[in-house]
This record gives sequence, structure tokens and C-alpha cells, in this order.
Amino acid sequence: MLRITISLILNIVLYVSALNAQEIIPFKLNNHYNIIVKALINEKDSANLMFQIAMNEASLSPVRINKVNSVQFDTTEFAEGLSKVNRIQVANTTIDSIWIWNNEFSGYESDGKIGIQLMKGKIFKINYDQSQFELFDKLPTTSDFIQIPLSIKRGQLFISIKTILGNQTIPSDFLLQSGFSGALLYSNNFADQHNLENTLKVLNKTTMSNSAGQKINNLISLMPKIEIDQFMFEHVPVNIFTGEIKNQANSYIGADLIHRFNWIIDMKAGIAYIQKNKNYNDPYYFKKPN
Repeated sequence: MLRITISLILNIVLYVSALNAQEIIPFKLNNHYNIIVKALINEKDSANLMFQIAMNEASLSPVRINKVNSVQFDTTEFAEGLSKVNRIQVANTTIDSIWIWNNEFSGYESDGKIGIQLMKGKIFKINYDQSQFELFDKLPTTSDFIQIPLSIKRGQLFISIKTILGNQTIPSDFLLQSGFSGALLYSNNFADQHNLENTLKVLNKTTMSNSAGQKINNLISLMPKIEIDQFMFEHVPVNIFTGEIKNQANSYIGADLIHRFNWIIDMKAGIAYIQKNKNYNDPYYFKKPN
């Protein structure tokens, strides 16, 4: 009975918080822990777009179900193609004059990506419990959330995560990357500095080559322990790139870990608030059953 009462109270709190939002945008979480929203582009074309917190604008994938003929790409400035003046509507939220890039691969079940312009510069909540974004002019109640610092570099959002290796506790910045389905991806610099290739147990290895024949190895290795503020995760499958190509400049926190929390993002204040949600104990993405 007590469990039911607590659940009811929590749902009421979430509902009241949503009522205070200026805009609500429903979303779907796919099997790869990516957020998918339904969009109308240029008042003509329907599309499913993956929310990518690590980007600002939008893009269309070369592999998509919906053709989106209203978007015309210009290759004058950028060889891949860019369309500068578009209107994207998601639920009752409309973004005008948004740039759309061409030929950027996107997540499963999506025709492309949309970035944080969707949030219109407001404080926003990623509410996984209710499967919706909530946009606010003022900070909503955060009494049940943990406050953590948010670093903003070149418009991208970073939080600090502690990697625990033996007796070492190593804090470092991780880019919020909701398009990456894994838990963590370590930068080349961090991986090399701490010899992760030879320190951690390897669960899986795939090798790819570029047109010049240079090889890159994607290792999924078992990290004994990490900490996000007061939250501890053990035996975490993490990604490490090794080989001849060294172009992984940033470490990523991916959708596997992001989707375990509800988030309130206040970019202007440089603060994020996190709260455990219903997905907190989901299996790690690499170990999910098919």
C-alpha cells in the first residue's frame, strides 16, 4: 500500500511540474536508447528526427524512409550540402530559419537529427518518466534532483564523471552525446594516458579501415566502476578507439547512461539537475537481450 502511495505522489509531482512548462514535446525512446520526435518540415514533409543534444541545428540522413522533398541542399559552401532556411515543427513548438545539413547518418527509426535549437534557448527538462521534453522560462522545482556543474564548450554540453581504476579516481569531462547508444566513449588522450587498451578486460573488438588503409579498432571493454556525482555504476561496458587513427578528441557520455536520469538543463546558469528515473536499472546497451 505504501509503495502505491509513494508512486502516486511521485506521479502527481511530475504532473504538476509539467503543468508549469511553457511547452511540452512528446517523444519516443527506441530500443537503442535514442529519443525520437515526430516533426513536420516546411509545413509539407513528415519526418522522424532523433534528438541529438550534442548538436545545435538539424540534419537529414542519406538513409531515410521519408524523402523530405521540401529541403533543397546547396553545395556552394559545403560539399556535403546545407539548406539554410527551413521551418521545423515538433508538437506545438516551431523553429524558423533552422539550418539542415545533408548526409549525416542518424539513429535507428529516424530520418535525421534535430539539436538543441528545438529548446528555443529555454531551460528544458528531459522527462523520461513521462516520455516528453518540458520547456520553461524559469527554473522549475528541483527539490528531488541532484545539482551538477555543466560546462559549455563551443555550444556543447559537458559534465564531470569520475573513472575509478584500482586506487585511482580520475575526474574528467564527458560530452553529452545522446546519439551514441553506448555508456561511455573515452577520448584517445584519456585512453592512451591511462593505458585502457591493456588495463581493461575486452568484451568485443571490431576493426575498420579508411580509404588509405589505416585501421581503427573499436574495443568494448569492461570498466570496473564510474561515478556521476553520488551515483555509482559498476562493470560498465565502455568504448575505446585504438589503432592508427587518433581523432577521438572528446570523451562521450552516451544514451545508455543519459536515459537513466531525468534531466533539467539550465545552459545560461551552467547547471544540470539529474534524478533517477524508471530506466535506472536497465541492462547496459552492450548486454541488452535482442
